[in-house]
Amino acid sequence: MKIIVALGIVLSCCITGWTDYLADRRAALALVQAGKNDEALTAFTNMAGSAASELQKSDSLEQAAGCANRLKQYDRALDLAKSIPLPAVSKKCRMSLLGENRKYSELIAEFKTEDIDEWPESARGGGYCSRGFAFVQLKDGPAAETDLRKSLIYIRDGNLSGAVWLTLGNTCRDLLKDDQKALAAYAEGIKMQDGGGYHVAKTSIFFSADILRKQGKYDEALELLGKIDYLQTWSGDWGVAFYSAYGETLASQGKKTEAIAKFNEALGVKDATAAQKTACEKKIKELQGKTVDVP
Repeated sequence: MKIIVALGIVLSCCITGWTDYLADRRAALALVQAGKNDEALTAFTNMAGSAASELQKSDSLEQAAGCANRLKQYDRALDLAKSIPLPAVSKKCRMSLLGENRKYSELIAEFKTEDIDEWPESARGGGYCSRGFAFVQLKDGPAAETDLRKSLIYIRDGNLSGAVWLTLGNTCRDLLKDDQKALAAYAEGIKMQDGGGYHVAKTSIFFSADILRKQGKYDEALELLGKIDYLQTWSGDWGVAFYSAYGETLASQGKKTEAIAKFNEALGVKDATAAQKTACEKKIKELQGKTVDVP
């Protein structure tokens, strides 16, 4: 009975400790959301100093490193990452910092042969993602594809997985020159439209339509563009991209009148830049058979 009572007391203390830690963590993250990274950095650093376990300390130091990085204190952020007691979390944090600061060559030099599969599952997604993005920047298509696909096994964040699918599609299209793989990856990105990732979905649609148009599959390209709600109020880059994509596809079909109408709609998009308007005007003149002066 004494043993049972003692065990109950220990468990109660552990639960209380985690409850307090989670409450402090939520409060510190609220500071981050409010843009108060300096205050959040102090809070997470203090939490690391009073952490009841290596897991708590690793988590708080990783968050602190992120705050320092957002404050442009890269060296301090890296020192915090190196002081994380759990090796996999420390490496994942360092990889993230290197990637966010465009130190892609350094990231690959240090972690190219890292066996991320040996890390705890909770850390693998971030590790593969950081290394995969670095391989993309260094134009290593096969390595990038491998890591990005592995990251998708473990990533649970919808926004991040959407970004990975989009990057994978671009990698297959631009580095591997494999349009079918690219279309398959973009198809997954398009699904993000139902989960709130509208930016990823729209971009994936545009890129897919471009591939289909180049393949001569004009009807499929137009059908895909139709998945976007074109009745919404378009403005800026998205509006120009949308109407121009329609215009390019219709022009490829030989439907010059319809194509010109779409490029005229692109010209009328609110907040379209001067360069975008010039490009549309040039396209309209080409479709009308007029001479175009190339600056």
